[in-house]
Amino acid sequence: MFMGVLPCDRSDLTPRERLLAAFAMPASTPLCPYIGAAVELHDPEHPASLYAREHKLAIAARLTETAREAGATDPEELGEQLALLLDGAAARTRVLNSASFPTAAAIAAILIDNAIPAPIPG
Repeated sequence: MFMGVLPCDRSDLTPRERLLAAFAMPASTPLCPYIGAAVELHDPEHPASLYAREHKLAIAARLTETAREAGATDPEELGEQLALLLDGAAARTRVLNSASFPTAAAIAAILIDNAIPAPIPG
């Protein structure tokens, strides 16, 4: 799903914008190769399955760190929620051959807004 620079690595966006940018995927986004490999192998101890697991954990960790930067009250929970939502949108896009990322982005915005306290007007 993610090749190269992740949106949460972009320095030109705020942390909240970086979290939302993770869901700006084109309709032609292929199934994440790590999900595909893990599903096809049926062996959780296969080196490719282990690599896929590490990749998915790394994505969640990067989302968690960005959630922390954004001021989330529970960045670990938000990072896991967003990682799960990304994987679900990727799989659903592939299976249904339709764009699921716009819906996932709307759900992500709600999760992010609920997890990050609004600034107190000064």
